[in-house]
Amino acid sequence: MERADSDLQALLGPGASIRRLMGVWWSQGRYGRVCSAASASVTVSSFVWLSTFTGLKLVLDPPQQLEDIALCCFVIVLCSGFLAKVAFFIYKSDALRELLQLLSDARRNYGDGKSSRSIRRRYQKLSRRLYLCMQVAVLQGLAAWVSTPVLVRVFLASEQNSLESARQFPVPLWFPGNMYASPTYEILYILQAFSQLAATQSSLCVDAFFIHMILMVAAELEVLNENISTMQKIHLKFQGTEHQHHRTITKYEEPTIENGYLHTTANVSSEDFSGEMYLQLVKNVQHHHVILRSVSLLQRVMTISIFILLFVNMADLCSCIFVTAVVLQRDGNITKALKPLLTIPPLLYETGMYCIFGQILTDQSEKLAYSAVNCGWADCDARFKRSLLVFMTVAGRPLEITVGKMCKLSKQMLLQVLNGTYGLVNLLLSFS
Repeated sequence: MERADSDLQALLGPGASIRRLMGVWWSQGRYGRVCSAASASVTVSSFVWLSTFTGLKLVLDPPQQLEDIALCCFVIVLCSGFLAKVAFFIYKSDALRELLQLLSDARRNYGDGKSSRSIRRRYQKLSRRLYLCMQVAVLQGLAAWVSTPVLVRVFLASEQNSLESARQFPVPLWFPGNMYASPTYEILYILQAFSQLAATQSSLCVDAFFIHMILMVAAELEVLNENISTMQKIHLKFQGTEHQHHRTITKYEEPTIENGYLHTTANVSSEDFSGEMYLQLVKNVQHHHVILRSVSLLQRVMTISIFILLFVNMADLCSCIFVTAVVLQRDGNITKALKPLLTIPPLLYETGMYCIFGQILTDQSEKLAYSAVNCGWADCDARFKRSLLVFMTVAGRPLEITVGKMCKLSKQMLLQVLNGTYGLVNLLLSFS
């Protein structure tokens, strides 16, 4: 029981405490659910507050410059994508718990050797490193958005020393009344900074969980490949034992003839070898079935939210690149371009991780058929060969995570997102 609990804790991955704090991962029990619901309402309110007041700015007080309009659209689209991802994550919490339990059972029942534990630890370390890189990339962009108004005020020219130009906000917004007067300005500034922090951290921790789950499934596939490779060791062990017995018979024993057949007192049974190979194959097939169920559950949870996220990131990358290019070419104002410029790396990082690690999972699944071919099946009986053929037929179809029923998480999908971004940027530049 203690080991099962430790496996579940390890499978939660990095950022688990932040997910609980933000109400994204709901705790068990009545009191835990009440606290999680309260935290989740605050997190969702952050998304709604940012997107709503930016939308009111776009409708009631539209900016004059196209890059300012693109910046408002960026905030609205980004918050909408983050909100959809977090909301679907909370909605699919039961499926996520089932996925965790499934992977925990797989760790406990299949591949419990030293080599398997080493593979799983390696993938867990990779997940932690990726999480730290995500935090660095996101916090840089967040610091740029929060600190840019202060930098603008510090480096403001004297002829632009009006109250409205001096007191800017991290995110464009519309507010009834004089929002530049104290203490209204300070309160709105703090609310925007807090909302940005809550929105980015909750979204980042959801991304960290999904990437962690993809890596854990890829680790199970590598363990399965390792277990199939050990079947070849059983075959080599049998060959060595058979050769040793043959030498012993030749050197020490006199063969006897009974009923016209040659017999010796020492003989290695091929039935024992085939039986041992068949039992190992059955266990590997069961492990593969658990992995198939895990991929199906993971895809069911990710299909809508990540599909929305990919297209949202494409639009957001387009907005950031366009605003940065226009501001630098027209004004040369690096301070104003700092916000969209430092937002590009985390967007690229987020999109690239889903696509690249989805490709890694597919690559690991493609190795199963090759491992099965080299398992030493030639000396086994017909039952083993038939079962192996069925397994190779199923394993011949690579595992792929398809979101939105049409977008496969792969390197090709990453190229499509980048090509779409390039096309949208060219379109906006032609209009400007």
